[in-house]
Amino acid sequence: MILKGLGLHLVSVFTNLEINGLNLKASHHPKSECINFDKNLQLIKHKDKQIGIKDIARHANVSIGPVDRVLHNRGGVSQETRERILKAIEELNYQPNLLASRLKSTKEYVVAVLLPQATKEIPFWHDHILGVEQAEKEIRQLEVTTKVFYFDQNSEDSFRERVNEIMADTVDGVFMVPVFYEEAIRLLRHCQQGQAPCLLFDTNLPDETGVRYIGQNAYDSGYLAAELLSYCIPPDGTILLANIVQEHDNHLQFTKREEGFLAFFRETSPQTEIVKFESRLGFSKETAQQLAEAIRQTPNLNGIFTINGVQHVAQVLEQKAFTGYRLIGYDVIPETIHHLQNGTIHFLISQQPKMQAYEGIKLLSQSILLKKDLPESYYLPIDVVMKSNLKYHVK
Repeated sequence: MILKGLGLHLVSVFTNLEINGLNLKASHHPKSECINFDKNLQLIKHKDKQIGIKDIARHANVSIGPVDRVLHNRGGVSQETRERILKAIEELNYQPNLLASRLKSTKEYVVAVLLPQATKEIPFWHDHILGVEQAEKEIRQLEVTTKVFYFDQNSEDSFRERVNEIMADTVDGVFMVPVFYEEAIRLLRHCQQGQAPCLLFDTNLPDETGVRYIGQNAYDSGYLAAELLSYCIPPDGTILLANIVQEHDNHLQFTKREEGFLAFFRETSPQTEIVKFESRLGFSKETAQQLAEAIRQTPNLNGIFTINGVQHVAQVLEQKAFTGYRLIGYDVIPETIHHLQNGTIHFLISQQPKMQAYEGIKLLSQSILLKKDLPESYYLPIDVVMKSNLKYHVK
């Protein structure tokens, strides 16, 4: 095999050549012994260097002006030219040099984070702040910082106060959990009026105009939970669908989980009986008694799917010495970890709170710096955690 200039001359017939991880395919046809690999070699040449506006222009066979207008989302470029430029950007894997552009600017940007305070009773939010802190370490060099506004998850007044503080402050973007609907919408509309990007996490509000969301697809997670449980019970078995929430919780997310769960059995195993138990007053002694009674009164019960509050269901199962059930729920937190390790909980669906916050802050920063629209939905992978792989999800 001889490499000559920008052309590749083949002395022996071959099917694949790999250079720098790029797979080049050649034909066995006799006339293809000398193949023009100019374009592929050009991509190889650019692979390990910072791609600039001149490289894009050269690749798209246009002048620098149209490329600049496309990159900065300005008009004056025909649709055909725009498509060629966008294709070149994709083929060259162009990544804007944010650091270089920020060095030319003295403006500092602030992202407001509206987050429930993690408590002993509700430790779920602790990992979110770890994700925020990790992201800030990376975006600080771009003069982007975060400002966290904590609120009491059980207090609408606390949420309203923090919303007022953010609206009175000067921020360039908002990252929030919309626990209380009306106040969350008020802040969302404020951001839209000021053209500041607002990204929701943990809970989505898909029926609202202009909402952008990062997190788990609740419907798909419920569907997955049903599929997992279907492997553990007979087709004609019985499942208890349990939901333990507070009255002010965002029930839309929980409803989507339930819809996905029911859809699976409706489509694949309609003979499976599903019994529902719900408490909207949180977990108490009374709730525990009602749940225990519901379990006793459900003959041939094989599995339990908990939309929210699986640690409470596990506690009841242990206290009442109920055995023989397959239990699945959400969130890898200290309480659920304990029950997973002792075998009361069999599957946990992780919402990856740290990744959720980390990726969310990075997305917002890019949106602010590049004047780029946020994706409508940025769904994270749905992780299933069992006792056997728990160590990989807990640090």
